Amino acid sequence: MTLDVSTLSLCASIVFMLALGMNLVRKNTTLIGLYILQSFTVASALFIMGVNEGAVGLLYAGLLTLIIKVGIAPVFLGKLIRKYSIHFSASSYLSMPLALSALAITTGFSYIISGRFVGTEASAIPLLFATIFCAFFLMINRRGTLSIVLGVLSLENGVVLLSSMLGNAHTFALEFMVAFDIAVWILIASVFLEMLYRQFGVVETSRAMSTLTEEE
Repeated sequence: MTLDVSTLSLCASIVFMLALGMNLVRKNTTLIGLYILQSFTVASALFIMGVNEGAVGLLYAGLLTLIIKVGIAPVFLGKLIRKYSIHFSASSYLSMPLALSALAITTGFSYIISGRFVGTEASAIPLLFATIFCAFFLMINRRGTLSIVLGVLSLENGVVLLSSMLGNAHTFALEFMVAFDIAVWILIASVFLEMLYRQFGVVETSRAMSTLTEEE
């Protein structure tokens, strides 16, 4: 059991570090690669908990995470990158030093709020709260549509793993809805990028707004 707890803590640490890295990289292909690694880590943690607890729902959750998030979603996102030649992510609102400071503050805040829900011995829980905040920060700080979508998917990774470690049950129906949610977000990204490209000839929201302002 000690090995299992330490393994889950390691998985939570990896998930957090990958979420942190997603805020720092500039290439969209690297961003997707980090998301794949994060999703694979989440799937592994779900499999570990499923086997340890004999919970079929967690095993189904791990399987769907592996198929949808590690396999299918990155393929579609990669096609969007190649189609619109968006190999580099859009600029950020905050500079790198300010972004690192904000991430450090949110990580510290995660340890404060998680202490109100669980004991301090549960080292994985604060890291997963920090993962969720890092995903939120990615969505807010980056200007590009693809970064926002990956932020949402990373956020969902953190929420799924956090709820599992807190003891919430997972059913196949719930995970199917999560998979449907991922498909919807990818569809929204595809349609939005297509609309931007047709209207403005660019796929970055900041450049599209600049073009619109100049036309006015």
